[in-house]
Amino acid sequence: MALSFRSGGFFADDIALVCSGLLVLLLLRVTLAEQPFGGVGPAYLLAGGCLVGLAVWTLASAGWSDAPGRALVEYDRTLLYLVAFVVFGAAGRHVAGLRMLVRGVALGAALVCLCALVTWILPAVWPTDAVREDAVLGFPLTYSNTLGLLAALGVILCWSLTCDLAERAAVRVAAAAALPVLAATLLFTFSRGAIAVAAAGVLIAAVVGRPRALISGLLAAGPATAIALAAAYGAELLADAHPATGAARTQGEQVAAIVAACAVGAGAVRAVLLGLDARLERIAPASPRTLRRIRLVVAGALIAAVVGLALSSAVTDLVEREYESFVDVEAVQADDSGRQRLVNAGNNGRIDQWRVALASFGDEPLHGTGAGTYTLEWDRERPIAYQVQDAHSLYLELLGELGIVGLVLLATALLAINLALLLRARGPDRTLYGGLFAATLAWTVHAGVDWHWEMPAVTLWLFAVGGMALARAPDADVQRAAPAPGGRAGGWLGRVPPAPLRVLAGLACLAMAIIPVRVVASERAMQASARAFAAGDCPRTIDRALDARAALDARAEPYVALAYCDVRLGLPRLGLRAMQAAVARDPANWELRYGLALVRGAAGLDPRPALRDAQRRNPRGALVAQALRRFADARSPETWRRRALEARLPTDDD
Repeated sequence: MALSFRSGGFFADDIALVCSGLLVLLLLRVTLAEQPFGGVGPAYLLAGGCLVGLAVWTLASAGWSDAPGRALVEYDRTLLYLVAFVVFGAAGRHVAGLRMLVRGVALGAALVCLCALVTWILPAVWPTDAVREDAVLGFPLTYSNTLGLLAALGVILCWSLTCDLAERAAVRVAAAAALPVLAATLLFTFSRGAIAVAAAGVLIAAVVGRPRALISGLLAAGPATAIALAAAYGAELLADAHPATGAARTQGEQVAAIVAACAVGAGAVRAVLLGLDARLERIAPASPRTLRRIRLVVAGALIAAVVGLALSSAVTDLVEREYESFVDVEAVQADDSGRQRLVNAGNNGRIDQWRVALASFGDEPLHGTGAGTYTLEWDRERPIAYQVQDAHSLYLELLGELGIVGLVLLATALLAINLALLLRARGPDRTLYGGLFAATLAWTVHAGVDWHWEMPAVTLWLFAVGGMALARAPDADVQRAAPAPGGRAGGWLGRVPPAPLRVLAGLACLAMAIIPVRVVASERAMQASARAFAAGDCPRTIDRALDARAALDARAEPYVALAYCDVRLGLPRLGLRAMQAAVARDPANWELRYGLALVRGAAGLDPRPALRDAQRRNPRGALVAQALRRFADARSPETWRRRALEARLPTDDD
């Protein structure tokens, strides 16, 4: 939940800080727990091994990308997910612990969405600096599609919790009460993909989990959620970039009152229906033979429905029209904001982004262009002057950056997690596992059309759940195992490890923490350096940039700050050496080539060769084209100096 209010955990220092904290927990476990590896089994090792391989492959990609700073940041993120997988799975699979984790994720999603909803419909109560120019709700994660996915995950998990007879009564009631809030927040994000996976996830949770309290949950949460959605959708003035009018405030207050009433009503009805739950709990479960017949009937009905829809000319015409609209460039450029997003099938620029990622994969199919380099490929190959950092598809971006090896490693881990949850849904805790399977499948599908991998606030939970789902059940293993020497049960994983092994494992945890700790120190120092540079304080800029360089010399950013301040202080030759060091650490970055041109000009050297290098790496960059025109007729060192000092510095929005 805390990461949600830190831009979803997107930035490198937050990722490294959380990773360091989890490594401390892992260190305590391997050194103090009686059986620290009790949950390790074949399936756990398979998925964990793939995540280890992905982390190592990400770090190794610095060798062929020549951009070690980018690889380190991406490695940190992968390491975070790996450590979460290990920490939550090493202790073994405990249903009680898994239930606690699900409740925590659902509660966190509900609280974050409640905060987001208040800022949207009652801005006077909670004013924020969030920009509403797209008329979509993104606070506090700063990205509407990610907030939409978080709300969708909350809907799926709360739906599963309220229908689960194995859950406590208070949990069932609270989950029902949270659904109208989550659904209203989801709607105001106007995220088409998130709304789709939420609807599909609720259906999958019901089919796979087969909750016995399905009727109770539906009667309590269904009408209340529908009313809340209708009220939110009907408030057309809230779906505007500037809802500051009195009428918009009135609509917001009305929606707040309706959603609050729906939440209270859903909880109250669910509390009343606890008596029905008690009756349902006493009903004997159907025999395996009856269940097989029911599954066959349901499967047959679904197949018949799918075939009927596929043969329907109206449906095929609709699908064809929507597909053409999705791939139509004009539809992308005319894509509207707010409520109209829900009926607009435009791809919002994603197809171009996917093509660039696939082109990168075609150039280097085995290992890709290197972790974190997609934005450089986009700058060079983009068909329009539009800046993005990610390909809006985890799998295509991974193909482009880490090749087929990277994709296979991640896909295997995600497949193992989803499959494990699906198979567990056949047991007595089927409702719990069915809901988790629906939620992980929703994330897995939605990650294919967006960049949620970069947002730990909506991704970290998946690997924590995956570790627990793939882990062995230690109690069962101990009961089956023969006594080991010394009276301890189990194989080598179930035994109490010797002290030397604990020491080695502890040292491995400390070694893994080195890079995250250094990333935190470097990122915090660079943030302070950037603030000082914006304030015109070059001595402090240089001091903090030197601190950042000392913490992590592989990054280019400290050298850039040093170079620009050296020029400001009248030391362009010194700045030239610093900027050349920055280019050496990220040679495909057009901004560094552009900066090198400016520093060369300030030193009385011809900036045009470096500007042409920058243009090759960013052909559609307006800033580079403007600089080339500025220096086109310049021939003397004095002119180069004057025009370089007058030129704009590179910006992220070019």
